[in-house]
Amino acid sequence: MKNYFFTAILISFAISLSAQQEILLLKTSGKVVIGDTTLISTPGDYNLYVQNGILTERVKVALKSEEDWSDDAFTKTPALAEVKKSISENQHLVDMPSAKTLTETGYDVTTMDSKLLAQIEWLWQHTISLKEENTVLKKELEAIKLLLEKK
Repeated sequence: MKNYFFTAILISFAISLSAQQEILLLKTSGKVVIGDTTLISTPGDYNLYVQNGILTERVKVALKSEEDWSDDAFTKTPALAEVKKSISENQHLVDMPSAKTLTETGYDVTTMDSKLLAQIEWLWQHTISLKEENTVLKKELEAIKLLLEKK
C-alpha cells in the first residue's frame, strides 16, 4: 500500500510540473500518455503513447509464441521473376507492405523484423544459387577453352 501511495504522489508531482497543461496522464484504465495530453491519446489496445518519440539505448521485443516468427522463409523463396514483377507493378518487394499501407496503419516491429529477415534469407538463397551456377559455368568455360586449344 505504501508503494502505491508513493507512486501516486510521484505521478501527481509529474503531472503538476506544468501548471498550464498536463505532461503525463495515467488513466484509470492503466493507459499512460506522455506529452501534451490535450492533443494525444492511446489508440486501440495500446497502453503507452509518448509524444515526439522515445530515445533509448536498447529495446527487447518478446514473442508470445513461435508463430510470431517465421522460420520457413527458405521454403517460400519467390522466383526472381516474381520479385521483378512485384517491383515493377507495386514498387516494393514481395510480401512487403506498401508505403501507403505503412503511412496509414504503421507497422508492428516483430512482424516487420520477420518480413525483413525473410527478405535477407531470400537474398542469401539466391546468392548461393548464383554461386553454384557460376561454378558450373566456369567449369564449362574451362572445358570449352581446352577443346579450342586442341584444335
